[in-house]
Amino acid sequence: MPLKRLNNKVRITSLVLAILGSALFGYALLNGSLTSREAALKSGETATLNIATGLSTQVNLSFRAADLLIQEIAELEGNRSLPQAELQRLLQDLLTRQSRLFPELDSLLVIDDQGRILHRWPSQPAPTGLPGMEPAAAMARMQAGPEGRSSGLLIGTPVISSVTGHWVIPLTRQRLRQGKPAGTIRVGVSLDHFMRLFNEINIGKQGSLVLASTDGNMLLRRPYSAEFLGKSMAELPLYRDHARQRQSGWAVIQSAQDGVLRLNYFTRVPDYPLFVTAALAHEDMLADWREAQRAQLMVIVAAGLLVGLLTAYLVRVVRMRDRAEEEIEKKNLSLKLLTENLRAQAMLDGMTGIPNRRYLDEQLQLAMQNASRSKSALSLVMFDVDYFKKYNDLYGHIQGDYCLQDIARVLRAVQRRHGDLAARYGGEEFVLLLPDTDLGAAHRIAQKVLDGVRALEIPHEGNAGGVVTISAGVMTCVPRPDMRIEDLFAGADRALYRAKDNGRNRVEDCQLPRPVKAAAAGSTAASSGSSG
Repeated sequence: MPLKRLNNKVRITSLVLAILGSALFGYALLNGSLTSREAALKSGETATLNIATGLSTQVNLSFRAADLLIQEIAELEGNRSLPQAELQRLLQDLLTRQSRLFPELDSLLVIDDQGRILHRWPSQPAPTGLPGMEPAAAMARMQAGPEGRSSGLLIGTPVISSVTGHWVIPLTRQRLRQGKPAGTIRVGVSLDHFMRLFNEINIGKQGSLVLASTDGNMLLRRPYSAEFLGKSMAELPLYRDHARQRQSGWAVIQSAQDGVLRLNYFTRVPDYPLFVTAALAHEDMLADWREAQRAQLMVIVAAGLLVGLLTAYLVRVVRMRDRAEEEIEKKNLSLKLLTENLRAQAMLDGMTGIPNRRYLDEQLQLAMQNASRSKSALSLVMFDVDYFKKYNDLYGHIQGDYCLQDIARVLRAVQRRHGDLAARYGGEEFVLLLPDTDLGAAHRIAQKVLDGVRALEIPHEGNAGGVVTISAGVMTCVPRPDMRIEDLFAGADRALYRAKDNGRNRVEDCQLPRPVKAAAAGSTAASSGSSG
């Protein structure tokens, strides 16, 4: 027998060690998993910042090149000493040279204030009938809807070039003659160039890139769709709550375009009224992390199976020892739990969930004994729902039950100290036991309960005010050794009926004189008699 017990102890110790080892192993895996997840998200933040910053630099260079080209053309145009043929040759040479250095350049138009085309590049037949193509007459007017400006440069939303038929972002400056507006010079920056630039960037399967004006108009978006070109972002959270408010920053937003949750980093283009956004989907940022978690999960499952088999074996061996004793213990435990549950159920009111009359009587008896020994005040408050029979007649007994449950919750809320007890007395009557509480304090607590029930605003057409109210009677005394709990109930009941007679929805008090003074007077008289 001792050897068997020793073996059982060894097995139990092994089981405990196995469980502790598994717990430590699991904690280490969980901690590593959370750390790697944070690292993946941090890496996503860094990636979005680098992508957006790089794109911002590229966009700034492209628009700067176009802007400088427009200024150079304006300077040539302003040279009145050049013959028209020489001016045309210089412009063609300039544009041919710049088109090699500046692949973003798609087209050029120089238009006078009457809408007549003075210079056009490349010189090829103009496309016709393309939807979205802006007419030349509209280009002559500077107020024809540009979305951005930087030192006189206007950046419009994407249109189809009337020169090449390609989608372009138009950059426009006024053409001046003798200091007065004389038309426009407009360069079309190829949208295809930016699309190629966007497509070269790895943003995962569900990432997105956006080029937009600071006025909230979208110039380009990846994933690409023609419906996004020129679309207003004014009401989108990314623009409304972030890009319009700050120069740069991160924002986690569920896209209004496709519903994907993404980490966005936005930053302004340095020299122009534009901003760029790079966004990575949470799914993409955590893809590698999830793969690692799947591998770890397989390890955890294997370890769990091993520990489970070992645990099952050890538990089986331990339970084989003295089965009869275990069965008896189980039965004793079940009987004990059943007894405790039955006692707890017997002490609670099934409908309201607060103690019932039986439990109240027990606690009140103990409270009276304690108060009698310590010569301290004991208060008992009885509550009764006003016109509750009418409430049941009007709304039905189910609503009546709900009403009593709400009142019970108010009573539970005023139990602030150890020893305070809210209980259901019976029917629509409740009791609040308040040890070591004088009449004034008990009255205030009772009034708080009345106010709390009124604040529920439970409709009651049969009651004054149209809501459910309650009345209360407060009984306070310093219990004498010969007092019974019925004496406290009787005093509280008398005060309650006085509250009913005086109009309901009020608190009335009943206080017995303190027996301490009487006892002291009696002892003084006895002392005088003996001395006499």
